[in-house]
Amino acid sequence: MERLTGVSASPGIATGMAHVLGSRVEVHERRIASDTVDGELRRLDAALAHTDGQLARIQQQIAEREHDGHQYRILEAHRLMLQDEHLVEVARGIIRDQQTGAEWAVRKALDQIQVVFDRIEDPYFRDRSSDIAVVGERLLRNLMGMVETDPDEAPQGSIIVAHDLSPSEIAQLGRAGAVGVCSDAGGRTSHTAIVARALGMPYVAGVEGLGHKTWSGMRLVVDGTRGEVILDPDDAALNHYRERADHQRARARRLTALRDAPAETKDGVRVHLAANIELMEEIAAAVEMGTESVGLFRTEFLYLERSDLPTEEDQYAHAVAALKSAAGRTITFRTLDLGGDKMPAAVRIPSGQNPSLGLRSIRYSFHRTDIFRTQLRALFRAASVGPSRILFPLISGVAELRMARAICQEVCAELRRDGLAHDPNTPLGAMVETPSAAMIADLLAEECDFLSIGTNDLIQYSLAADRENEHVGYLYHPLHPSIMRSLRQIVLGAARHGREVAMCGDMAGDPLFVLVLMGLGLRNLSMAPRQIPLVKSVIRASTLGEAEKLANTALTLRTESEVEDLVYNVMYDRFPIELDDGQSDRKD
Repeated sequence: MERLTGVSASPGIATGMAHVLGSRVEVHERRIASDTVDGELRRLDAALAHTDGQLARIQQQIAEREHDGHQYRILEAHRLMLQDEHLVEVARGIIRDQQTGAEWAVRKALDQIQVVFDRIEDPYFRDRSSDIAVVGERLLRNLMGMVETDPDEAPQGSIIVAHDLSPSEIAQLGRAGAVGVCSDAGGRTSHTAIVARALGMPYVAGVEGLGHKTWSGMRLVVDGTRGEVILDPDDAALNHYRERADHQRARARRLTALRDAPAETKDGVRVHLAANIELMEEIAAAVEMGTESVGLFRTEFLYLERSDLPTEEDQYAHAVAALKSAAGRTITFRTLDLGGDKMPAAVRIPSGQNPSLGLRSIRYSFHRTDIFRTQLRALFRAASVGPSRILFPLISGVAELRMARAICQEVCAELRRDGLAHDPNTPLGAMVETPSAAMIADLLAEECDFLSIGTNDLIQYSLAADRENEHVGYLYHPLHPSIMRSLRQIVLGAARHGREVAMCGDMAGDPLFVLVLMGLGLRNLSMAPRQIPLVKSVIRASTLGEAEKLANTALTLRTESEVEDLVYNVMYDRFPIELDDGQSDRKD
């Protein structure tokens, strides 16, 4: 028995026999004679055309069977990658200049692309390299004449082992009856991981050495909750994980029964529970989990899945499709969170020395008002089709908020002149994710319709600690006294002007924090869809009195450790069903 660690990409536990779809293609350098270079270039062109044909056929199958526009667009983006100069032209150059075989040239081009992505700090954008890898491995297999694997042939109850997988392959595997997935590559924010979470399929990504240690028929356990893969578990270990899986399924059934029940405390206080959405297919999962609205719709995905900028009509159609999928629920569309090291392929702007503090989010939108106006035109038009709101990210002061609102007024005037249906009264909100915004929350609330707290960046900026940096990650504490005071100040500032304040960062979906957030005055929480039943269960079993008591006590403490000890002890004692995943170590 061997335990491998990776990234928890989709929670849950699955046990079964491995079904290996194909590891990373091994390529060796092959020198060619100068008079065969043209022939090798033709081989590359033929493989590119064959790969494009394969993806086109999968697209057609999706269009016929699923009517899933999002997966169709992802495959369209994969087909466009086969035309990308950083892959194709670099490979051709290597063949010509170094006189190597096409396979080696493609592998070297893919490695160069990977180096660029590895330098990106933001995990979401770093995980976009997974899409390039999926396309590249398919191209290499075609170059080497390898038989294409068919996800539909996965045995019922199998655990899929692969170097990497595309979102469409995950969907096919789910239909075929696969119960879990693990891969050498990928990450938690890759498209594949997001689809796996939407399907409820346990997935561990980024497992180093996986492809060299597994084979079809090997018994496996995929622990997507902890990010572990257990190879050839003994009977005792297998029984342990099966019991945990049974426990989690039983808990899920109990919590799912609350789907249509209100998120209301025992003393009658309502909390609005919303979903954070990245991909279109997540909306259906959110509705199934009982979401009341979409509290955060990340619009940048539409930009990152293509090599050109989406048009106004593209964005309008995308927003309308989301509104229809939400079936009358309000969607809060966040404008582009791009810039710095977060650039779509169609845009090239220097990121500066510190991308996280540079030209990004609303600052980037002000820098490229042409892109910003196009997006706003689409969103205001979509608002006439269904209930929606517009949220501006990384607002640091009133001046920025006023500038964004002025551009919105100009855009609505243009739409009116163009005779296009739109809703000029669409609510406009500001994200509070900088310390400056937190300190003037009352001033921001006075000049917008609602506030939304982005705790991920707020905590990072307040504590000057990059949570992705292993050397300072120990400083990243959501329950730090400064964060507790900031949240309280934001809530009071919004209340002063009768404005709603929501929270859409990771903190909002952690059941450990629900009671203290309620005690601080928050009544609108937006989270990953699958967290909704857990959070709702905590709310329904609690009272506002105990929430306020916990928060007030926490506000008197001086260190993050003291606050954590208080909150953890109270929560684990009060809510064992919601916080227990079936094992004894309580605080993992």
